[in-house]
Amino acid sequence: MQSIKPLAGQPPCAAPEDGLRTESEAKAAFMATGTTVADWARQRGFSEALTRMVLAGKRKCLRGQSHQIAVALRLKPSTCDQQ
Repeated sequence: MQSIKPLAGQPPCAAPEDGLRTESEAKAAFMATGTTVADWARQRGFSEALTRMVLAGKRKCLRGQSHQIAVALRLKPSTCDQQ
């Protein structure tokens, strides 16, 4: 299974008080940093198309790579946040 790499400057397992993002907040973070979705996905070994689907809210992100993408984008809590 592929390990989830955090966003730049984020610890691997962000604390719950750091908060989750909405899809629009995640998109705004890409705009603010000048990072493309494609570059972000490639750097972490994720599918670009699947990353775009997650950002568009077209995936439930219950398991697999879509869930890993949602956790990496801080759209969903990681498993260590749920302990």
